[in-house]
Amino acid sequence: MVKISIVIPTIEEESVFGIIKELRKKLGKSAEIIVVDKSSDGYYKRLVASGVKVIRQKDIGVENAIMHGLRKAGGDVLATVDADGTHDLSGIFDGIRMVENGSVDLVLGNRLHNLEKGSMSHYIIAGNVVLSWIFSKIYRVSIHDVLTGLFVVRRSAFDGIRDIDPYRAGIAFFAIELARRGYRVKEVNIRYYKRRYGKSKLTKSKIAYGVNVASHLVRQVRDYSPLLIFGGIGIVAIIIGLAIGMTILVQFLSTGTFDLTGRALIAFMLVVIGVLLFVSGLILDILIEIERQLLRK
Repeated sequence: MVKISIVIPTIEEESVFGIIKELRKKLGKSAEIIVVDKSSDGYYKRLVASGVKVIRQKDIGVENAIMHGLRKAGGDVLATVDADGTHDLSGIFDGIRMVENGSVDLVLGNRLHNLEKGSMSHYIIAGNVVLSWIFSKIYRVSIHDVLTGLFVVRRSAFDGIRDIDPYRAGIAFFAIELARRGYRVKEVNIRYYKRRYGKSKLTKSKIAYGVNVASHLVRQVRDYSPLLIFGGIGIVAIIIGLAIGMTILVQFLSTGTFDLTGRALIAFMLVVIGVLLFVSGLILDILIEIERQLLRK
């Protein structure tokens, strides 16, 4: 029988007790529930009294909290969910089934599919859409919510990254590190609710959090998807060069004279440089893909 472990990072979240109750109801007593806590002594005692395994977090960051819990987990299938009660737990149960049938290594919960009104601000939605698009382009998957607070992962996949020190990117850290190693990443649609109690304590600034994720994705683009950068810059250079060339051609056809040699050289150079950049990015992308295939084998 497959053993399930669920890690819940928390800082004084009242909703965690309802989450624990629902997980036990759906998964049974055999499921291992680990709460990684950075709260007051009184809250810690309440967690211990609930019968779950509790780990006190001494450092900071939700990604560190999750990593602490996953490293201590004994399950064959591992999962995590935010403690604030905003994520529909059906995503965990669906994700477990997907991992168990062998079709995927990491399942992310897509909150953007079904947002309760007022549950997420527009700027967070926009930032998430952009970051998820970049992630999807780099790793050639279809992911809409890379900043989710819920995921399910195969034990063997997690073991491939368990010794890495997490950087400040939330769950995106796990998605990035697993995807770059060739593990299969998919998502399942979930309902996302408004918080019932207080404000989020796991990160002080959503904007700073998004910037951190973006910075790591940009590095991934640079190192693992050069066509996205070199090809993009190359195409822009080609378009500008052709636009300049068209203005020269129009003037020549209308006047019958050619006296824009300098501008013509610039247009020619832009097109040549653009083509070289695009081809270089394409070659690098092919070489990196070959390396990925060899690493998977």
